[in-house]
Amino acid sequence: MSEELTDKRIEEILRMCTKELKEVLPHTLDEIRRYGTAKMLKKVPDLLSRLIGRFIEMDAAKFLSEVPEVSDRFMDLLWEGAGSLAATNEGLRSALERTTREIKVNLEASDSPFRGHFIMGQGRLSGGSGLLHYREEDYRFMGPTEVLMGLLTGELPLGLSNLRLQTAGHSGFVGLIAPILQGVSKLIKGR
Repeated sequence: MSEELTDKRIEEILRMCTKELKEVLPHTLDEIRRYGTAKMLKKVPDLLSRLIGRFIEMDAAKFLSEVPEVSDRFMDLLWEGAGSLAATNEGLRSALERTTREIKVNLEASDSPFRGHFIMGQGRLSGGSGLLHYREEDYRFMGPTEVLMGLLTGELPLGLSNLRLQTAGHSGFVGLIAPILQGVSKLIKGR
């Protein structure tokens, strides 16, 4: 990116038409990571939720299928950002510390390459693109891309309220995962 990565430049990128955004987004996500995800989230606290909003606005599954490298880059950025925000958020950090063991969760879209994982416990939250091996996972969320994005932004409550969200794993993990996902969704929204 030839222009300096500033909150103003990010605003311009987020307002681009779909065609322009498809062209600049892969490079922009790389630039954000080089700049420092945590540093950028201080400048633009709602960056992650706004990116998810743009994905949904553009038909997330179609967009991510057409530009598959964006999916992995975004997942890496998302979990790097969520992890750094969780480390500084007393409530979420406390919830993570109460988790007595690491819990490994996969997220897998049925209609696009939107796949990733997160690991919670021992006071930390981490994650990234790609799926953990099924033998390592404790829980999995599956469904259409937009449903998973709704889960991440807190628009989709956990439970039986949306039959398009499928899960795999012991139901006892939901009680541990739900408060963490709720905390993450607030952080993603910049709250």
